[in-house]
Amino acid sequence: MLRITLVLAAALAIETAALAQPTLSAADIEKATHLQGIHVVVATSRGGVPGRENYADSSGKIVLWFQTMNRTGFARAKGQAAKMMNGVQVEPKLYHGAVTGLGEEAFDSPDGKTQHALYVRKGDAAFGVISNLDAAGKPIVPMDQLTAIARVVLSRM
Repeated sequence: MLRITLVLAAALAIETAALAQPTLSAADIEKATHLQGIHVVVATSRGGVPGRENYADSSGKIVLWFQTMNRTGFARAKGQAAKMMNGVQVEPKLYHGAVTGLGEEAFDSPDGKTQHALYVRKGDAAFGVISNLDAAGKPIVPMDQLTAIARVVLSRM
């Protein structure tokens, strides 16, 4: 009986670990970016996005979004085409190019001259780290810092 219980407990632990979602904290972002006062804000905040963790700086301005997804969501993001309206592109496709050395598969985003997001998959779990842009269209959190954040998240998966 004890052997069966131990086997079931081990199987449950393995299954739970396989389903573990990626995690990110305000402290992780502060460490990677040296920004101060990072905190989670509700999705209804100005600039907030439903379905994502919305992180703001000490002034309350959103600087970063974190999105968890599964393998299917990652594939959907990777294949997302440009959005058009009346024949005019209003949003570029998400996939810009492969990024090596992160998880089992990763890509930067969006397509175009400036990338401000990373999407990473490891096993069946995936996530996106997306920087907000400043008034000049420059990422608040540059790609090297997004990569550092992604490495922290991956270390917990």
